[in-house]
Amino acid sequence: MMGETVVVLHRAKKGEDSMGDPVWEWEPTVVENVLVRPLSSADMSGGSDALRPERTMSGYSLAFPKTYAGKPLRGARVVLVERGMDGAEDALRIEGEPDVTRPCPTMWNMTARAVRSDG
Repeated sequence: MMGETVVVLHRAKKGEDSMGDPVWEWEPTVVENVLVRPLSSADMSGGSDALRPERTMSGYSLAFPKTYAGKPLRGARVVLVERGMDGAEDALRIEGEPDVTRPCPTMWNMTARAVRSDG
């Protein structure tokens, strides 16, 4: 089984502007061999559809390989490169805390949910 290439984005402070406000940028980490599975609408949370009837939600379950040694995924964003996403504007938000399985008999030991809500 082969996974996809994704880019994990973490927000990092890169300095301050002339008014003393922080300047933030996204630090990318390329991760190979991530298993990507679309979530059904029943699998996604996000509040009542009655409050935002025009919104669309997309979500994926991501299984990260044991070799992932990047920063923790909580609060990160993920770009699904092989599915046509490009940059932080298209990125999905990691929802909650990833689930780590120990011991794990497969190559993938961490599962995270990534979602995006438009509208």
